[in-house]
Amino acid sequence: MNNILTSIIVDDEALAREGLLLRLQHNDKIKVLGSFASATEAKLSFDELQPDLIFLDIEMPGISGLQFAQWLKQNKYSTRIVFVTAFKEFALDAFDFEAFDYLLKPYADDRLESCINKLHAENEKQRLAQQQQELNSMLINKTGDSLNTFMANLQHAEPGKLNEVKNHVSFKSGTEWIKLQLASIYWIEAAGDYMCVHTQDGTHIIRKTMKELQEQLCNDIFKRVSRSAIINTELMKKLTPNSNGEYIAQLRSGDNVKVSRKYKNDLLPE
Repeated sequence: MNNILTSIIVDDEALAREGLLLRLQHNDKIKVLGSFASATEAKLSFDELQPDLIFLDIEMPGISGLQFAQWLKQNKYSTRIVFVTAFKEFALDAFDFEAFDYLLKPYADDRLESCINKLHAENEKQRLAQQQQELNSMLINKTGDSLNTFMANLQHAEPGKLNEVKNHVSFKSGTEWIKLQLASIYWIEAAGDYMCVHTQDGTHIIRKTMKELQEQLCNDIFKRVSRSAIINTELMKKLTPNSNGEYIAQLRSGDNVKVSRKYKNDLLPE
């Protein structure tokens, strides 16, 4: 997704198409990929062009603009629609198709400019959201932390010690933030709406879900062993099988944690 919007024009009136094309050619926020006299023509080239935006007339012979919009919706295209028509009575029908805007002919240059500016702002918003999602996925894969968790850890890291962020995790316990070394955490267990974090310094009670904790911890070290427990595999002394197919993980703390059959393969050597 880039900063320039790609678009096509679909209108059965040649003068309307040429006039809009001329206006758009002078706008550096939009690039016109094609101009079509009917929805039938536009459909033939749509998969190839994949425009961000379509300026679509409503009243056209053959396939109407509303019918074309229905086809786009049925085929789950993400293309935004700006309806362009001389008939204001179609406005309600147009917005049933979640049209981004509705230009009533004849429209002034500043009205078109306003529409394009809003489209560009929405495009930029989606671009930034996509970048954040990609960054979040990258951080989880590389560090085990989500973007929000990484920022929280970064916020509570001491100045000049940012290299320690990856070795620590921050939890909110009540009204206080607790910063713990990952290596100090033996295991974590669910207790109702809370989680008990068992460490070398004692047990801390926090309010998080198991899923949120998994995102916050290093996935290479901390492994889920049951619906209600996560262990630090680097602090595990041995893994002993039970007769029912489950295992018991004995930790250096002396705790014995049940490992269910669903999760045991993550701990067993290959």
